[in-house]
Amino acid sequence: MIWAIKRGTSNYWESYNYPIGVENANGGMCPTQTLVDNYEYNDGSNQTFGERYSNAVINLTQEDPYAGLDPRFFMTVVKNGDIWPNYNPNPIETFIGGLNAAPIHNSTPTGYYLRKYCDPNVSLATNNPTTSPHAWVAMRLGEFYLNYAEAMFQYYGDAEVKGEGDFSANDAINLLRDRADVMMPHWSGTPANWFERYKRERMVEMAFEDQRFWDVRRWKCGSELSEISIAELQKNASGDIILTRKQEQRRWEDKYYLFPIPFSEYNKNKNLGQNLGWN
Repeated sequence: MIWAIKRGTSNYWESYNYPIGVENANGGMCPTQTLVDNYEYNDGSNQTFGERYSNAVINLTQEDPYAGLDPRFFMTVVKNGDIWPNYNPNPIETFIGGLNAAPIHNSTPTGYYLRKYCDPNVSLATNNPTTSPHAWVAMRLGEFYLNYAEAMFQYYGDAEVKGEGDFSANDAINLLRDRADVMMPHWSGTPANWFERYKRERMVEMAFEDQRFWDVRRWKCGSELSEISIAELQKNASGDIILTRKQEQRRWEDKYYLFPIPFSEYNKNKNLGQNLGWN
């Protein structure tokens, strides 16, 4: 951590984000299938979940598409069958009719729940609630390495060129991937899709850290991302859990790349004009 903001000792984050169906939990933020699709497998293939399982329907009982995924997936996302949090005696059920799914009010609309930043040892049980210290990470070393990699690639157009510190864009990415709790295969060379892969890497590394909102606007790719994937899980007559990938549309307008100029500022100088689309 480079800069963190203390949030005191509480169970607020867990109360907000533990799955519906866990005592006193509220469901909170739910990762999409779109996020899950962007995790790579750690077998060196560079293939993502979305590439390997592009079919709309997956039988989760007959095959485990999550096996071998980037460890960051398991640090970020709670999926069907997970034991979460530690004191919850029942595996998480995100299939329709399950303990943590529709038709329960406020259950996950995406098929997943959030694990990141939650302390699994915090209990929300009415008869024995517990708390733990929390901090919001405003900037950490991982973001620094990603920023460096992006800047180097955008400047040189080559991910292998070394900077003044004898450090390339790929070197920065590989430092992230070398962490003991990640250990993902190294990047090498400068393939044609390097920057698209970088955007994917940044998405999974910085998930739920208040970065994606700004990245999408900085890259001006909002219109390409207005459709998202969600997972709908159902148990069939044989007891198999079937994941059906569904698409949902989110509203996007290019005016969202810029904030509107406040009316109070416009009144100070009528020549100022207004950002495109906010008139």
